[in-house]
Amino acid sequence: MKSSSLRIIYSLIVFILGIVLLSVLTVLFIYENWQTKYTFDKVNQTNIVRYSLEETFSILKDAESAYRGYLLTNDSSYLKHYPVAVSLDQQFKYLDSLVIKDRVQTENVKRLKVLFDERMALLNGLLEKAKDPAYKNSKSFYNDLQAGVRKMERTRQLLDQMQEKQLKLLQLRQEYADRHSVLPTIIGIAVSIFSILIFIVAFYFTNIELRKSVHLNKELESKNLQLEKYAWELSSFTHITSHDMQEPLRKIELFISMIDEREKDQLSPNALKYFGKIKESVIRMRQLFLSILNFSLTDQLRNNAEDVDLNSVLDETLDALKVYIKDTNASINCDTLPVVEGVRYQLVQLFENILSNALKYKRVDVVPEINIRCEIVDGTLVELRDLKKDKKYHVIHFEDNGIGFDPVYGDKIFEIFQRLHTRKQHSQGVGIGLSICRKIAQNHNGTITAKGEIDNGASFSLYLPVAD
Repeated sequence: MKSSSLRIIYSLIVFILGIVLLSVLTVLFIYENWQTKYTFDKVNQTNIVRYSLEETFSILKDAESAYRGYLLTNDSSYLKHYPVAVSLDQQFKYLDSLVIKDRVQTENVKRLKVLFDERMALLNGLLEKAKDPAYKNSKSFYNDLQAGVRKMERTRQLLDQMQEKQLKLLQLRQEYADRHSVLPTIIGIAVSIFSILIFIVAFYFTNIELRKSVHLNKELESKNLQLEKYAWELSSFTHITSHDMQEPLRKIELFISMIDEREKDQLSPNALKYFGKIKESVIRMRQLFLSILNFSLTDQLRNNAEDVDLNSVLDETLDALKVYIKDTNASINCDTLPVVEGVRYQLVQLFENILSNALKYKRVDVVPEINIRCEIVDGTLVELRDLKKDKKYHVIHFEDNGIGFDPVYGDKIFEIFQRLHTRKQHSQGVGIGLSICRKIAQNHNGTITAKGEIDNGASFSLYLPVAD
C-alpha cells in the first residue's frame, strides 16, 4: 500500500513537471518562431534598402545620360519622356520610410538628397548655358562637365558607404536569422522527445498500477469466496444453534422437570442445593443460545426498510415490559419521538433491551425512573466514527437512575459477552443485549453510545439519521 501511494505521488510529480516543462518549451517555441519571422523581415528590409539605393543612383545616372545626350546632339527627345524630378522625389520619400529607425542612414539619405539636388542643379545649369552656341566650345563647358563628374563621384562614394553599412547590417541580421531558424527546430525536437518520455513514464506507472489492480482483484475474488464460505458456515452454525444444539438442552430440561416432579422429596438437602444449581445453569444456557441466535440474525436492512414511528415502537416495548414496570413501580417519562426509516422489529428489540436493562440494573430500595429525550444534531458537531458529516441525526437519550457503571467502560460495554463487574450481582444476563443494540443502530446507519457513573445512573444515546 505504501509503495502504491509513492508511485501515485511520483506519477503526479512527473505529470506536473512534464506539463510545466512542456508549457515552457511551447512558449519558447512560439517565441523563437516569432523571432525567426521578425529577423527574416529585417533581412528582407535590408535587401530592399540596398535595392532602393541602387535604383536611386540608377535614376540619377539615367538623368545624367539623358542630359548629356541632349547636350551632345541637341535632340530634345532625350528629355521629353523623362520626369527626373518626380522620380527622384518619390524615391527619396520611399528611402526615408525604409531607414526611419536608423539615425545614421537617415542622415546619409539627407546628404544624398542634397548631392542629388546639387547634381541636378548643375545639369539644369548646363542646359541653360548650352543655349549659347559658343558655350560648348569654351573652357567653361569643360570645367562644368568636370565639376559634374566630381559631384557624381562624391555621390557614388556616399552610396558605397551606405551600401557597405547595409551589407554589414545584412550579414548580422542573416546570422541572427540563421540562429533563430535553427532554435525552433531544436525546441520542436525537444518537445517531441520530452512528450514521448512523459508518455513512457506515465505508461510505466499506469501499467504497474493496472497489474497491481488485477492482482488485487484476484485477491478480492479469493476473499469473497472465503466470505461466502464463512457466511455459509455462519448459516450452518445458526441452524445448529437453533436446532441441533438445543435438542440435548431440551432433554436435560425434560429430565430435570421429571426429577423435580417425581423424585424431589427423596433428595437430601445437599442434593436439592446441587439440583437447584443445575436448573439455574440450564436456564442460563438457554438464554445464551437464544442471545447468540438473536445476534447472528441481526442482519442489515437490505430492502425491507420502512417508515417506523418510534412512538408506537415505545408503546409496544412498554406493553412487553409491563410486568417489570408494575413490579418495580418504575416511572417512565418520554418526549414525542420521530419517524425514522428502518426495520420495526429490530427497533422494538433495541428499545426493549435498553429499557429492560434500566429496570434490571436498578438500585436497591430506589424506584426506577427513566427519562427519554429527543433532539436533532448536525453530523459535523458529533465526533463519532459511524456518523457522516453531511447528515443530520435524531438523538434519543435513555437516562435512568440505576446502579450505573464505571465511565472507563463506556465503549467496552457494547462488546459481545462483556458483563461489567459492577453489574454481575444484579443480573443473570449473558452480555449480548447491548451488542445487539449497537449492531441494530449500525444497521440503521447510526450508532449508540453510553455514559455512566457508579451508583448514579446510566445514559444511552441512540443516533438515527433524519430521513431525506
